Amino acid sequence: MRTFVLTGLALALAVLVALGQPRREQKEEDFLKGKPAVGDQVPELTAYTPDGKEVKTSELRGHYTVLTFGCLT
Repeated sequence: MRTFVLTGLALALAVLVALGQPRREQKEEDFLKGKPAVGDQVPELTAYTPDGKEVKTSELRGHYTVLTFGCLT
């Protein structure tokens, strides 16, 4: 009985993974089609300086700005 249940769960997981693959591929294609081009305006968002100060991208409009993203973890 235990083997039957485990086999059923493994089969269900395999089906779910197979069904999710086309969706993941479509999301990747959509992202690549919609990526920003050089010269495009940065969308409105809030960023933080290394010392924690909040900066809105709308405050940077009209100025040459370089945004560098990273992770310290």
